[in-house]
Amino acid sequence: MSALSPRKVLIIGAAGQLGRLCLKTFSYAPYQITATGFSRSGRDLIHLDLSKEGKAGEMVSRLRPDITLLCGGMTDVEGCESSREKAFQINVQSPMDIVREMKNISSSKFVYLSTDYVFDGNAGPYDELAETGPLNVYGASKLAGEKAVLEASDRNLVVRTTTVYSFQPDGNNFMMQLLKRLSQGEKMRVPIDQWATPTYAPDLALVLKKLVEADARGIVNVAGPDFISRLNFAKTSARILNLDEGLIEGLLTAELKQKAKRPLKAGLRTSLLERTAGGLMRGIEAGISDFKSHLAQHALK
Repeated sequence: MSALSPRKVLIIGAAGQLGRLCLKTFSYAPYQITATGFSRSGRDLIHLDLSKEGKAGEMVSRLRPDITLLCGGMTDVEGCESSREKAFQINVQSPMDIVREMKNISSSKFVYLSTDYVFDGNAGPYDELAETGPLNVYGASKLAGEKAVLEASDRNLVVRTTTVYSFQPDGNNFMMQLLKRLSQGEKMRVPIDQWATPTYAPDLALVLKKLVEADARGIVNVAGPDFISRLNFAKTSARILNLDEGLIEGLLTAELKQKAKRPLKAGLRTSLLERTAGGLMRGIEAGISDFKSHLAQHALK
């Protein structure tokens, strides 16, 4: 490949919240992009089902990308608890298939998205060196995926993030659930004892591009700067969006009677990121305000 040739980028999971934004972000640079989707495919996205053994590896072998971003995965915490084998196929085996094929591509890099659910939630927020201890199948599968990716090559990158949100009309992130329910006058139950560092997805996509271009390696936390309870995050969002805070019902996590255990005080420290790409992650006030502007533009269409 000549010095002027565009680097080939494969974005897996480009139908999802983060994948769509990465597709847009990387399109502004001299990259040759191929993207896959599971829930949405067609002219712009190639269909790829990560639950099918070997399919992801076959695609990498055929396309030979210089950079692969795995934005897709099984992130349904309750679903992972009910379907452990499927969770490990999607979050561990498919990434292993990908990195095995990428070993045959000179100077290739694989970027794996992970989560603060690799921790037990007793002492968050956590930095990159904190001891892991997942409480549920989702966290265990992501931790196993991290290890497989990092053991495959010292060029690879694991990006841990948490509570990712953005305006996505057909999406199901926490903010979209809150908007849809409160705007329809429905109550929404929110845990009062879960803490995290909410992450605005457009910022995350931009930082991923910065980290790739800086050839970041190993584990890097990418999250917002505010350590806040899920309840206060919801109430702050409702206030900025002019929604009825009274419809938000705070409950203890135990009262929600969920199948999978949740880390309570999770969240991520980002001092390493600040040295690499500081100032790019907005706090919740700025993130929700930008979310509101996208909502207004959508309403005008």
